[in-house]
Amino acid sequence: MTVSPAGRADRPRPRLEPASIASVAVGGILLCTWFWVSLSLLITGLGGLPALGSGLLLLIPWLLMMQVVVRIERRRAVAIHGLRVILPAQRRSRRQGTSGWLQDRWYELGSGAFWRGVLHHHLAILVTGLFFLASVALLWAGWTIAETAIATGPVQIGTREISRIALAVFSSASVLLAAAMLALGALADRGLARGLISGSEDDLREQVAELAERRQGAVDAAAQERLRIERDLHDGVQPRLVNLAMTLGIARGAIRADPERAERLVGEAHAEAKAVMTDLRQLARGIHPAVLTDRGLDAALSALAARSQIPVALDVDLGGPAAPALDREREAVAYFVVAEALTNIAKHAAATRAEVTVTRDEDSLQVRIRDDGRGGARVHRDGLSTGLAGLTDRVRATGGALEVVSSAGEGTALRADIPLTSSPTPRTLPRTTTEETSR
Repeated sequence: MTVSPAGRADRPRPRLEPASIASVAVGGILLCTWFWVSLSLLITGLGGLPALGSGLLLLIPWLLMMQVVVRIERRRAVAIHGLRVILPAQRRSRRQGTSGWLQDRWYELGSGAFWRGVLHHHLAILVTGLFFLASVALLWAGWTIAETAIATGPVQIGTREISRIALAVFSSASVLLAAAMLALGALADRGLARGLISGSEDDLREQVAELAERRQGAVDAAAQERLRIERDLHDGVQPRLVNLAMTLGIARGAIRADPERAERLVGEAHAEAKAVMTDLRQLARGIHPAVLTDRGLDAALSALAARSQIPVALDVDLGGPAAPALDREREAVAYFVVAEALTNIAKHAAATRAEVTVTRDEDSLQVRIRDDGRGGARVHRDGLSTGLAGLTDRVRATGGALEVVSSAGEGTALRADIPLTSSPTPRTLPRTTTEETSR
């Protein structure tokens, strides 16, 4: 596929080459052989599943063969029809050896692209095979008519006589129709490949839209964090530093005239300096808490629950020591979701208790926070009460989604689903859709 100077993608025009015609002939051979073998294995395997799962002895080899066949079909679409195959995003196992290979095969079975490839394989054999058999039948008819015209001359059919010239015309028409059947079979094969396995520009547009959405989420989250830091510095630390400087200035002026007062002022300044250090430490903890780096998410959430102004029931299940470690970005997002939620509950919910549940599976990290407060929480982007908006942006930047359910008088429930793997970028020989609902 090429791009014109105006930026428009020009689709390659269909081409009829010897290889595409030969592919139709191969489809005819496969229709008479492999097509029925494959269907028999599938139907027999499915029928044997109720018999203590004995059908798996046929289904497992068939599925492994189909994975190889789908790869061959993709390469055939590129080599014969000149199509650009866009594979959807696919998870890869982090394990090594045989277990990793088996997990990759399992992930492939769960992808829509694989099953579209299986459907394409059988439909392509069926369609091209029928066109090929029709072409063979027409060639046979043309040959027979030509042989009859040469051997016996005019043919009497009922009361009408068909001359040798008419027979020659019929024979030539049969040969031309046979060639047309091969050409139509090649075009149908190309159309099936384009529709089922090649992907489309819409796939790329969806991927670009998703990446743009995630980038915007990261930008919005960074802007919210910057505003929070500016607000904390301006409203908290800056006035205290100004007050500290004024106290030290007064103490310096009173050192000779009133040493006792100067000593008292220096003591006040010393206490204020320690308080400012505490504020700065809390501000740094808001950027990335040290306990999260040193001891992990479980310990960091336990510290949050212990400091909370209301009782918090905390349940964290990260899969045990054998589970792979969470990366820093997702740990931080989960931490700040819980931290911001508990802060909002303490400030605005008038709740008596809260529940925090953090669980993990192979695909995502789920964070659930629930309280028994007044409810009515909403995501605002008007510059006021933007805490939930900032959380939404943080979660969206990872490819996940934040759901807020908060009916008046029934408390608030937050649910954040954070994917553990980033969506890969498309490969030329990949599509994930992340949706966020504004609430």
